[in-house]
Amino acid sequence: MLHWIKDTYRNAVMNMSIDEMLFNEYGDIPVLRTYYWDNAYTTVGYFQKAKDVIVKDFVRRFTGGFTVNHQHDISYGFIVSSKDWNVYSQDETYKIIHLAIKKTLEECGIYTIMLKDKAGYSNSICVNTFYTNDLVYRGKKIVGSCLRRRGSKIMVQGSVHAHLDSDTADLFSRLFAKNLSSSINKSAMEIKLDDHYIQKALSIAKERYSNNVWNNKY
Repeated sequence: MLHWIKDTYRNAVMNMSIDEMLFNEYGDIPVLRTYYWDNAYTTVGYFQKAKDVIVKDFVRRFTGGFTVNHQHDISYGFIVSSKDWNVYSQDETYKIIHLAIKKTLEECGIYTIMLKDKAGYSNSICVNTFYTNDLVYRGKKIVGSCLRRRGSKIMVQGSVHAHLDSDTADLFSRLFAKNLSSSINKSAMEIKLDDHYIQKALSIAKERYSNNVWNNKY
């Protein structure tokens, strides 16, 4: 079984806090959360230097990677352990997830190319940085991911910059959950975030993502 959470439109602080809360609370069942943004936000990778970020307001993720500008993208957080996944291979992780996204986009009428080789980067913006297994549409990168490993489990965060309308975005989320769960020979079951978990996320938001000490720590 894979637990799928189709979340609503939230701000950057809560989106990052919920992902970390789910990572902290993870048991034995893989979890996929797909979510949206209620406005324009910027998130940066855990190790990025604040002085190198060209916007004033940003939220620091607890995963790696580069700067991502969010608004119309569909984002996801995926948590899984070594029981169901080779958590020690970053390349394999991205390949499996991006293949599931590629198939899902095709089912929504968008045909992407998966990069076979690392192509380098032009700056610290994620969509301008091309790596093996990223997805490209009409010459532009539209799918990339970053991760954090803790012991035998990982959190993968990623964004799909496809500018889908609301109905297609909902379809994408549902098909993505189905296709990703099929990749590990499981079925997807939709679950909801109850208030107990939202309160835990709010605590993390106060401690980290709404805190300038966290966001400017490097």
